[in-house]
Amino acid sequence: MQGETTISDPEQAWQDLVLTMMSRHAGMARGQMMSADALLCREKVFAFFSKRGGGVGLGARVGRDADIDAFGISDWQHLAPFKTKPPMKDWIVIGIRDHARWHEIAEFAYRTAIERP
Repeated sequence: MQGETTISDPEQAWQDLVLTMMSRHAGMARGQMMSADALLCREKVFAFFSKRGGGVGLGARVGRDADIDAFGISDWQHLAPFKTKPPMKDWIVIGIRDHARWHEIAEFAYRTAIERP
């Protein structure tokens, strides 16, 4: 699949993404999502670095209606941080095999966040 490669340090890939996103968009901030490092827009988390509840990777709020197939990713799942509750359908976690697509999906999540009331 296009973009599918391995990386030796997923946390560094996240840090690189954070620096890029924050340099492109004024008003973006860092914060926390369930104890994970996150990016915020208007005080709402739209992306975070997942270490559990969906594996290691980029957690992104893409919305329930997002066409995930259009992202061209194969290493993903809905965020499922709670053992006794169903997955959070607004959120996906993109694994490290598709890390080359993290920036594109983070930008999509950011645009979705700024369009949300």
